[in-house]
Amino acid sequence: MKRLRYSGIAIAWLLVSTPVSALDVQHSSLVDVGAAYAYETGSWQKQEIVWRPEWVMRFDSGMRLTLLGEGRLDAKDELDPGRPDQPFRARNTEKGFPSDHVDLELREFFLDHYAGDAFVRLGKQQIVWGQADGLRVLDVINPLSYREFILPDIEHRRIPLWSALVEFPLDTWTAQLVWVPDATVTESTLPGATYSLIPGLYGGGRLQVDRPESLKDSDLGVKFSSFRDGWDLSLNYLYHTIDDPLIRIDSSDQRVVADYNRSHLVGGTASKPFGDITFRSEVGVESKKRFQDSVTGQTTDTEIGSYVIGLDYSGLTDWFISSQFFQTYRFASTGEDTRSNEQITLLIRHEAMNNALRLEALSIYDLDKEDSLVQLEAEYTASTNVVLRVGADLFFGDRSGAFGRYREESRLVTGFTLSL
Repeated sequence: MKRLRYSGIAIAWLLVSTPVSALDVQHSSLVDVGAAYAYETGSWQKQEIVWRPEWVMRFDSGMRLTLLGEGRLDAKDELDPGRPDQPFRARNTEKGFPSDHVDLELREFFLDHYAGDAFVRLGKQQIVWGQADGLRVLDVINPLSYREFILPDIEHRRIPLWSALVEFPLDTWTAQLVWVPDATVTESTLPGATYSLIPGLYGGGRLQVDRPESLKDSDLGVKFSSFRDGWDLSLNYLYHTIDDPLIRIDSSDQRVVADYNRSHLVGGTASKPFGDITFRSEVGVESKKRFQDSVTGQTTDTEIGSYVIGLDYSGLTDWFISSQFFQTYRFASTGEDTRSNEQITLLIRHEAMNNALRLEALSIYDLDKEDSLVQLEAEYTASTNVVLRVGADLFFGDRSGAFGRYREESRLVTGFTLSL
């Protein structure tokens, strides 16, 4: 909890050292109450209350300080049991666990300021690149939490990192420079949790996470974006740690080892509306990613390319339809059956009752493993500060697939959000 105390000291110092007339503080909060029931196993996955407070402080100098917190009370404690170790997080990015059922996190804490024409943001933040919805090609600066696999909105699954962003005009382009000294990587829950991606070892064993060092192994990136002839364009480069590890099982030493490597990511995006249809595209190439043959145990380093093509249709009143095709390709053979993997997504959203009711269906289908995830949700705005929701998260397919492995965890969900 030291990081929370130090953050509080920093805020207190700003409040004391700034004249009251020069400081405007605004506060808002969201309280999410939710439950999820896995009907195949007849068990509750979660019964939780999540408080998400936000403070925004504006100064006469033009600076703005933003703090977003998150406190969670989960009566079931099945998704991330106990007070787990956090081997995937850098020390200053860790959560606090006052008890088995409570966790606290400083989600974001950043300072915005304009220095001439340059916009500067310093602190713990999310930096989002790319055009794809849910399927990540360029949006890899912030790692993800898999506490609930990929079921929550990606905004809540990204792990904000301590980083610096500078954005400034450059002729007809806008340049963005990114520095991320925070070495936190993608976080899976540990063996025994509902959606753990880490295999367990019979008879115990331990997890060894050989993640990079903060500051020494910083990520560095640059993005150029422009609007030309109706096209939104970007060119992206990032030197970074691949956040998804190579998992190796060392049975002789009773270890599960998570290894990481550095890579150069080069890519870009292009999107343009054509009447009621918007075309979106995104492509990226990683210079190095490691794979291990499941039979021989041999490790292969290879370049890997990914792209997404999406079409959004909004020609029907109160309807929105979006579809995406996603492919990854390994440039070297890794001993697997195929070098490529393809997925398609379909999103259908309908607004009714003067936009008070929103119905949404999202499907992700893996063309290779022939497994899928279907998410259904109905959301009703009962008043200006109360939103009710019900839904279902359904897994289909063989257990060898990324979705089929969780088919017994298909669940019904319900809850509400209160704005304060």
